[in-house]
Amino acid sequence: MVIALSWLAMSCGLTSETPRPAGSLRFSADTVFFDTVFTSVGSVTKRLRVFNDSKDPVTINSIALGSSQSPYRLIVSGEEGSSFQNTRILGEDSILLLVSVEINPMDEDLPFIVKDSIVFNTEPTPQDVKLISWGQDAHFLNDSILACNTTWTGDRPYVIFNSVLVDSLCHLTIEEGAQIFSHNGSSIFVQGTIDVQGSAESPVVFRNDRLDERFENAPGQWRGIFFLEGSKGNTINNAVIRNAEFGIWLGTPDEDDDPDLVIRNSIIENMANTGLIAFTSDLHAENLLINNCAEFVLGNFAGGNYSYNHCTFANFSFDFFRQQPSVAVADNFVLADNSVITGDINLTLTNSIIWGGFADELLLDQSAGQGFVTIFDSNIIRSSIANLGANAINADPLFIDAANFDYRLDTLSPAKDQGITTLITIDLDGNMRDANPDLGAYERIE
Repeated sequence: MVIALSWLAMSCGLTSETPRPAGSLRFSADTVFFDTVFTSVGSVTKRLRVFNDSKDPVTINSIALGSSQSPYRLIVSGEEGSSFQNTRILGEDSILLLVSVEINPMDEDLPFIVKDSIVFNTEPTPQDVKLISWGQDAHFLNDSILACNTTWTGDRPYVIFNSVLVDSLCHLTIEEGAQIFSHNGSSIFVQGTIDVQGSAESPVVFRNDRLDERFENAPGQWRGIFFLEGSKGNTINNAVIRNAEFGIWLGTPDEDDDPDLVIRNSIIENMANTGLIAFTSDLHAENLLINNCAEFVLGNFAGGNYSYNHCTFANFSFDFFRQQPSVAVADNFVLADNSVITGDINLTLTNSIIWGGFADELLLDQSAGQGFVTIFDSNIIRSSIANLGANAINADPLFIDAANFDYRLDTLSPAKDQGITTLITIDLDGNMRDANPDLGAYERIE
């Protein structure tokens, strides 16, 4: 009987390459999930691989989206569509499906879920892979000059394409919980005034608009926030600025010493260039953390008045190679056309930490011969510079986990209880500082 059946099979031409009714397929995932997708903006493309584990080829009668009005799109074997017929997979082989989604606006403030499925019509039982997205309506801005006295709220995100400008003599208020997402190459320009009113519980977030996991901590995804000449009276409270080329660019020369920008209780991180760079400007900062930048985390150049209290400036080059120290202060700066600008520097650093992977994380350059006054009091500084004053030089602050952006202090940190008492009574997390405050942006809470 076996011999007869074998002969029958050969006489009918049933070889290992002969299509047969499809059996069970195996998938690289049972659900294709898209994190938050802004409405009217297409998503990233995700991959789904479909495996035929049997030795014989299979023909899938149809591959189709479950809904006829689906926002999802498929590409199978280089062709885009919502339904594909008679797709063949050779034995012990696979095919690749590409999946994307573009969600229509729903006029809702909160994220909403968008579901569908890819149905594989196989015999004897159809199979499917779930498709799930979180949709998010947003305010979209493209090359916009904002109306004077504009307020951005926390109701739904703001998505910026190309740039926005706060014009001269105009004011932008950004309320707590607001989220600002900037597309690749986009900038926020401020020639007037901004007032960022975040809170410890609901900070204002500035970041890139690519929300998939591999862009979560990727530097250089947008250009940054640029304060232009004429801008003054700016405040940033409880903000997180991430993943740009420059976190803050402050170029606001004027005749007075009043701070052009006051920044408190904020984080700047993951910059392809510098976290905070200021030229001939006036700045006050407290409870500020700047970390993980390809160039300086902080640069003050060509004059200006700068004061920093309870700040942490840290750079370890976990994600890139760098050549510059964490902090640079200079009375000069060379512009792109090779011209040089200079000016008197006045800088005060108190209760702060300058640390990183280099032996020297502080550069002081007064080569232009301008006035150069620097006061360092009660700080930890990694440096070989002599005569920096009453500071702990090269005493490792023992951050809990710098590689994972946790710059709070370990229980054995030499920064504990070493600060001088000032009017800054809370830390970056909103915790109360005690009578013997810790150095840096965070108070160690036992």
